[in-house]
Amino acid sequence: MVFPCKNSFEEYFYGFSPPVWGGTLPIHATMKFSSIMPAWLLQRIYLSLIILLAGISMHLLVKTESSAPKYFAGILYAVNPFVYVRFLAGHWFILLAYSIMPFAVKSFIDLLEDGKRRNILKSLFLTTLVGAINSHILVLLSLLYVVLAAFKLYHVKSEVGAVKRLLASLSILVVLYLLLNLYWLLPLLTADATLIHQISEADMYLFATKTSAFNAVFTIASMYGFWRGGYLYPQDFIPHWYLFFLFILFLAVHGFISNCRSKTLSLPVRSFAVVAVIAVVLGSGVYGPFHSFFELLFNNIFFFRGLRDSHKFAALLAFSYSYLGALGVYEFEKIARSASITDSYRKIGALAVVLLALITPFLYSFTIFNGFWGQMNTTDYPDDWYQVNELLNRDDEDFNVLFLPWHAYMDFKWIPNTQKRVVNPASGFFEKPVIQGWNMESGGIYSQSTNPAQRYVESLLYNRSNITSFGEKMVILDVKYVLLTKEVDYDEYFFLFNQTDLELIKETENFYVFKNNHTVSRFYRSPTPVTLESWREPDFVESLTPISYKENSPVKFDVRGESGFIVFVPPNLDSRYWEFEGTPSHLDGFYAVYPAGEGSIYYTRFNICLIGYLLSLLTLIGILGTLNHWI
Repeated sequence: MVFPCKNSFEEYFYGFSPPVWGGTLPIHATMKFSSIMPAWLLQRIYLSLIILLAGISMHLLVKTESSAPKYFAGILYAVNPFVYVRFLAGHWFILLAYSIMPFAVKSFIDLLEDGKRRNILKSLFLTTLVGAINSHILVLLSLLYVVLAAFKLYHVKSEVGAVKRLLASLSILVVLYLLLNLYWLLPLLTADATLIHQISEADMYLFATKTSAFNAVFTIASMYGFWRGGYLYPQDFIPHWYLFFLFILFLAVHGFISNCRSKTLSLPVRSFAVVAVIAVVLGSGVYGPFHSFFELLFNNIFFFRGLRDSHKFAALLAFSYSYLGALGVYEFEKIARSASITDSYRKIGALAVVLLALITPFLYSFTIFNGFWGQMNTTDYPDDWYQVNELLNRDDEDFNVLFLPWHAYMDFKWIPNTQKRVVNPASGFFEKPVIQGWNMESGGIYSQSTNPAQRYVESLLYNRSNITSFGEKMVILDVKYVLLTKEVDYDEYFFLFNQTDLELIKETENFYVFKNNHTVSRFYRSPTPVTLESWREPDFVESLTPISYKENSPVKFDVRGESGFIVFVPPNLDSRYWEFEGTPSHLDGFYAVYPAGEGSIYYTRFNICLIGYLLSLLTLIGILGTLNHWI
């Protein structure tokens, strides 16, 4: 878990990052709290909330007269293989949204039972909150909603009035949700490409459920199967670990059979059972018996590609097992209460089942304790990371920093875990803008980034043995400093020492810091027309002259070029949507080119974001303004 992601809010707010489903801007905005409170405290608040909210939300979802079944539900939902491995993988956005999903489901069930405006608002805000944290859980939550609504409509199909009222309530919910979430829907629907466009068939196999027990179906059914290996699981210590799962499954099946015809519980019971079956079918992925169906959905339903990690469906299984298993526990508790004094064996046996049920989640996922069995530790960045950050901050100019080695995921020796690989934290740590690799390098996939600057740097690194003026090649990226951290294959980047225009200005335990001897700027004047291949010309950099400019905001710059052409290095290193006095760039690449003149360069994509923010804000104000009337 790399924390905090302090620069992520600006990327989403200004529309520099490809738009995502669910709109995670609000959760990224909370990273700003790290400037007014210790980051470690904010981090621990989030991690604690995951476990706490997961237990409380499922506890409240279960409606039984006694508390033991509720505690079983809360414990299992908070402590299970899905939560365990996602913690280790650092997927805390997923887990935080997962932890509040039962709250949202409860509000939706209340809406189905009673379409009062109050219930509509609860469902609206909780569903929006889930999406504002993680889009994957939002999709899974939507599946729960669809199944619940389908069963409810089937139950009341003979009552025309009830059907109309239900459809009216659902329609209001959908319309309000769309209006309230235009802040991310509008940028998403108007985008040329999204993150999902980067997903290919190779992802489907790379992130498929990894069979770890018997077959893919049993693996996902037992809530295991995370695609990445190297973690310790209870099965590594207990030979017959699956018996605990079979007991959980028995409780869930028993709870379903005993309550599927209940007048008060049949709706959630039947719905969650169907959802569990769907989760097993889809969660088994391309290596399971339903691979053809999974591939059909992957290739033909656009948003389904976002669920390339088929193990995510284990979240729905944890949800269903927790709820249905709690009802199974309740059935045994009723036996214990109703058994006569003379029928002591029956009473003791039922109580033993209840007690075993409360203990089983802890036994089934016991490696979640003791610091995740020694696999998870906390650490701060080494001192020289802070030293290098201070060095960069002392330079007041507007420039970019190139961070090497060029990997999106790296092993860092100073991380005190057995698995030391994390997402490259450079851009989230250094306060100056950092250009770093977003190349996945896994399962035959090298990179899925569509940013043109990524391809430019990669082409240079591919030919690095033939380059002696790397600093010159960095001018067009506004790169003034190159940081080489002493990790993984850093010796493959020693070509930097042979460059005639790079100066080693600092060496620490973890860093080599190089300074570009060329003058760099965000704006240049070129006397001749510029193309995407101009950087290959030997005299191109010498022909560029830095020109003065004023930054009004990250999306607007004032500049004056008296003759020739203006060459602009955008903050997002992508010339699309940047216009100079209404004129788009002559080319699409990591730098923009305009005829010389005086005026403002503006990122027009931000207008779409602003409209979305405004419409969502007006919707929220309208709802809050009529809140008393709605309630």
